[in-house]
Amino acid sequence: MNEAFTIPEQLRPYAHTVQAGGMQLHYYDVGSGDATPMILIHGLGDEADTWRHVLLPLAEQRRVIALDLPGFGRSDHPKRAYTLAFFAQTIAALMEALGVARAVLVGSSMGAATAQRLALARPELVERLVLIGGCVPAQFGLPPLPLWFFLAPGLGEASYTGIRRSADAGYSTLAPYYYQLDTLPDADRAFLAERVRARVFSDGQRRAFLSALRWMTIERAVRANQLRQQVIQQKTPTLLIWGEHDVIAPLSAAYAMAALLPHAEVTLIPACGHLPQQERPAELIAAIGGYLFNV
Repeated sequence: MNEAFTIPEQLRPYAHTVQAGGMQLHYYDVGSGDATPMILIHGLGDEADTWRHVLLPLAEQRRVIALDLPGFGRSDHPKRAYTLAFFAQTIAALMEALGVARAVLVGSSMGAATAQRLALARPELVERLVLIGGCVPAQFGLPPLPLWFFLAPGLGEASYTGIRRSADAGYSTLAPYYYQLDTLPDADRAFLAERVRARVFSDGQRRAFLSALRWMTIERAVRANQLRQQVIQQKTPTLLIWGEHDVIAPLSAAYAMAALLPHAEVTLIPACGHLPQQERPAELIAAIGGYLFNV
């Protein structure tokens, strides 16, 4: 386990590791009950702690699992291609290892794309989808501007490593992901400052970050039409949750995906950027709870 990624105190009782898909994965496992278990999947460059404000409330009526995807946080960092298919296969392997036959998948950004990718490949494993600020790349497009420098081999590695030059340089990279980063509680801003430093100094995470970003860009360029045809056939009920001020994944992406899906709805969270689980956790909990209760 990567000790640089400290476990938040409130989550320590729920931290575990498991061998799945030939890797050691770090995950949190909270709650119980008869309701279908929920799996929370973080986005690019993040880890399971992104759910620290919503994990326990969501687990009041069901089992909730949140993992560090391979390549990120405290899970193994294998030297391989980090594709959406690989991440989806990892979720399936985790479910098998933990005895979860069917789950509600909740994904953030790249985690949302991973969740939807698994639903397309293995629909029997997924009861419902909650996609937060992301989905499979079924529309041709380019990555958001903050990520362009990371695409070119060599330049991407240098750009990532360059963030190590100062704590302020690392912390400033977070700003586009929030509506108002500076208005977060002091404890959250301190946590994020510590966490971004751990991320940028991890060579394994640098490799995974750049690989995942580049493969998603390739998929969007060459597989968008194929994925769009698959999405049209998708029968998994889906809720798309977007921050109204998301500049990483624009609102148009949410409505474009909802238009393709036969069973989808869109919920917007005001005064929120790309990460409602951190910026507006109460609103996100209400949106997920309302959806699961009413469907």
